[in-house]
Amino acid sequence: MLYPMLSFEEAQALLASESVDTRSESVPMTASLGELMGRVLAQPLATEADQPSFDRSTMDGYAVHLDGDTTRFRVMDTVIAGQKFQGSILPGQAIRIMTGAPCPKGLTVVPVERTDNGEGTVQIETGALLPSKNIAWQGQDAKRGDVILGEGCRLGPTTLSSAAMAGAETLTCFVPPRVGVVTTGDEIGSSGPAGVRNSNGPLLGALCTALAVPVERRHAKDKEYHLRQMLQESQASSDIIVTVGGVSMGTRDLVPGMAQELGFKTLFHNVSMKPGKPVFMARHGDGTFFLGLPGNPVSVLVTAHMFLAPLIGRFMGDWRPRTFAMPLVRDYEFRGKRRLFLPARLEDGGVGTIDWNGSGDFYAAAYADGVIDIAPSSSWKAGELVRFLPFLGHTPGETGLRPGFEPAGGDCC
Repeated sequence: MLYPMLSFEEAQALLASESVDTRSESVPMTASLGELMGRVLAQPLATEADQPSFDRSTMDGYAVHLDGDTTRFRVMDTVIAGQKFQGSILPGQAIRIMTGAPCPKGLTVVPVERTDNGEGTVQIETGALLPSKNIAWQGQDAKRGDVILGEGCRLGPTTLSSAAMAGAETLTCFVPPRVGVVTTGDEIGSSGPAGVRNSNGPLLGALCTALAVPVERRHAKDKEYHLRQMLQESQASSDIIVTVGGVSMGTRDLVPGMAQELGFKTLFHNVSMKPGKPVFMARHGDGTFFLGLPGNPVSVLVTAHMFLAPLIGRFMGDWRPRTFAMPLVRDYEFRGKRRLFLPARLEDGGVGTIDWNGSGDFYAAAYADGVIDIAPSSSWKAGELVRFLPFLGHTPGETGLRPGFEPAGGDCC
């Protein structure tokens, strides 16, 4: 059955309109980092105490009680981080204090560089004797009860550190969906002269892992019985089935028909985008989603970011990857009639397109940091803003260089 080609916006609206039951669970902060990294908060997290929880010295030096024009102070004690001074400091007196140590009320902190580093007494430069200096005040970063991590926050090194600082013992996180990846095709993994290595399976598996989503991988040959078996096995243990290949118009493009045979209802098939036009999406009565991606590697990369990631996000409080407005560093003209998601690389001053040979040229796409969103039949001048979507699980700039690369030219959907 032929389905009308949808615009990208129409396909996204259909994806967003499907109801999804979300679940949450408490994950202890004592769990392994592998269990915490990438999880999405289902509830906001508030700090249990003021931050800082006391007036804290921000310098190694001396905490002094100012006394008119006095510049020499008697040193009464030394306070290091983790200790609290017991007693009182009178005008003209001081304590040696270390960074992070509690500072008694009414004092000011002078950096050691502005003193003679004395022990029994300390001489301080006149210009350094200013009230209330070099102290992080109790509660200046956050007050007890302030929300520091919001619902929908994806956990990473800085957010986990913030949760620990806030005193969290457990974090309430969305339960991620289970994803079953089924690559297809007799040529995939074949050692013959026309064989193709399976690069799409690792791509999707790694992307799911970057999103803290459990994933199983299978491969189906271009035989109906084998495809049926792999899809049934995947459906038994997955909330989302993702297939690669077999969704176009070839004689062995069996995936949409087999999905229907297994009881999946088609939501859309063919989207006006490049690469990724044949993308297919369906849903079973038991709630399982079926996402069929085209087989060309860059098509998989793009459609995984544009459809799989937002679909995963539906199970996580509608989390979705963020795009950013970035200036183009070079002019660009696109004459195509479908919306283009073009691999691009962050450069000084903005984002630049890369040379590539079409959607089969994954080496070029892997040189990129993300994709830019280009409207059909459009021209762009350097400095104009485009929407840029960074690749998930990728740190911008951390990619191999391609010395001497010259694209041969080519195009593919």
